[in-house]
Amino acid sequence: MNIAVISYLYVVFLAIAWLIDCLPFLGVMKNISLSTHVSLQIIKSNDINDSEKQKMLLDNSFVLFKRSLTLLGFIVGIGACGLMLLFAGELLKFFSYSALLKFIATLPGFLLSVIAFFSYFFIKKLYVKVRL
Repeated sequence: MNIAVISYLYVVFLAIAWLIDCLPFLGVMKNISLSTHVSLQIIKSNDINDSEKQKMLLDNSFVLFKRSLTLLGFIVGIGACGLMLLFAGELLKFFSYSALLKFIATLPGFLLSVIAFFSYFFIKKLYVKVRL
């Protein structure tokens, strides 16, 4: 594969890693976990009658649904940004997006994405240490 394609995809994966780092994934996942734990405590409770449990669980399930939709929105947004970056190579007449997608679907493409993500977080950690 051409070194230019690999370099372009590396930059695309770095941009996606930056976007993932900016979005509050961990906060949303922590809230989902907390809501699930609260639901289990409500179910296990012997002090609450069934009609109150039903109302509390319905409210909690609505909160879980909203947070899950937020998480899904983050994932769809990241995918859309990734595709836009791949199409940018096509618009600038650098690469064909179909060739880029084919390379991403191979083992070297997967390894490139993993290396790019690890290098982004390694560079970020180095930057914080040097800055201090």
